[in-house]
Amino acid sequence: MTIKSVFIILSLFILAVPLIIQTSHAESVVQVKNSSQSITLDMQNMTCAMCKFTIKKALQGVEGVQKADVDFDSKMATVTFDPQKTNSEALINATTRAGYPATVHSSNN
Repeated sequence: MTIKSVFIILSLFILAVPLIIQTSHAESVVQVKNSSQSITLDMQNMTCAMCKFTIKKALQGVEGVQKADVDFDSKMATVTFDPQKTNSEALINATTRAGYPATVHSSNN
């Protein structure tokens, strides 16, 4: 093996090691588990079918909310959210500020 061949092999090795380390590190960072939680809220003060749009907009304004469905007939809102970014108290505060106080729906109701 010539000196030139050894130099080329060592150069490739020196260049490849940081790329291998970065790739393995990037894979471990990407493996974050997505989680979501759903909650149903009993809504107050819903007097017309248009109220659901105001409530939905208020809920969607909360960071971490992934989906909000509001039903006028049952006067309930079902919200899917990231529990690492928000919680039921923040959702209730948002609807209350919009004029629609809420409570967590109990299956006994």
